[in-house]
Amino acid sequence: MRFILRFFGFLFSIGAMAVVVGAAAGGYFFWKYSRDLPDHAALANYEPPVMTRVHAADGSLLAEYARERRLYLPIQAMPKIVIAAFLSAEDKNFYKHGGIDPEGIVRAALTNASSGKKQGASTITQQV
Repeated sequence: MRFILRFFGFLFSIGAMAVVVGAAAGGYFFWKYSRDLPDHAALANYEPPVMTRVHAADGSLLAEYARERRLYLPIQAMPKIVIAAFLSAEDKNFYKHGGIDPEGIVRAALTNASSGKKQGASTITQQV
């Protein structure tokens, strides 16, 4: 009986140490890879560069100047089918997860480990 109790005590000790080491490793990697991330408040105030347009007095377009040819378009102005197409291609579970898709991460890890095919696991929110 003592042998069984000692054996279970040993297993518990090993498990507890593994949890502590795993938590420390997870905390270290979180700290290391989150140091150079921008502040989330900067994302709330993000304004992408848009084109400068020069118009004549009559309203006709004379010229456009920009490094990137972007036009600001609010999401309300986008057709619903375009939004659905982006979500279908990029993140089919967009409305089902809270920003991180554990099912997608596990699926991608298993696919990458079991075959030579590479599969991504990031969601739209993870990419932002």
